[in-house]
Order: sequence, then structure tokens, then C-alpha cells
Amino acid sequence: MDTFDPTTSLITLTDKAQEHFAKVATDNEALGIRLRLGGGGCAGFQYEWDIVKDMGDIKLQEFSLPFTEWTFWLDSASQQYLAGSIIDKKAGITGEYIDISSPLASSACGCGESVSFTL
Repeated sequence: MDTFDPTTSLITLTDKAQEHFAKVATDNEALGIRLRLGGGGCAGFQYEWDIVKDMGDIKLQEFSLPFTEWTFWLDSASQQYLAGSIIDKKAGITGEYIDISSPLASSACGCGESVSFTL
């Protein structure tokens, strides 16, 4: 399993996650994928994913993690909550899903789409 390395990145994507997002970006003729936290969900925050097709949608202070043919962005407001997170694509009994393992998460809902944090 991939582990977080603070000397190389704010956030880590496993090989499976990278392959998944590369396919999503290619299939949608996009520049990349963006993750941000929004208010809501049963645990307080919910993960929000964007397919980025225009650099005008990205703010200068957003963290970027470039790959060969696409880029992953994390919006600036979410960085303090998701620093040190590992993003993985997993398979379970109900199908495939994106798993975000955050060292600052204090609880999450059963569906994995909502989370709360302790800072």
C-alpha cells in the first residue's frame, strides 16, 4: 500500500487511483480532476469531485499534482483538512469506489461520501 510522504506531496494517489483518474480525464477530454470539500452530508463535509476542462476553473493557490497526461488539483480551502490523505480506488462487494484516508478525519458516514475532521 502507498503511504504518505510529506517531503514529496501534500496528498498521495495510489497507482489504482491514478489509473482511474487518468481514464476519467481522457474519456472526458479534460485537463484533470479536482477534489474539494463542501459543506453538507451526514458527517459535516462532503467530497466534491470536478472534471477540469478549463484552467479558468482553477485558482492559483490550489495544490496541483501533475501526471503525464493529466493533473490532480486540491482546492486551497480543503488543503488543511486533507493534508496527508491517501486516495485509492478500491473494490468491494457493492462495486468499485474511491477511498480517501485522511489522518485528520474524526468520523465518516457509511457511504464514504461524507466526513468530519478534528483540527
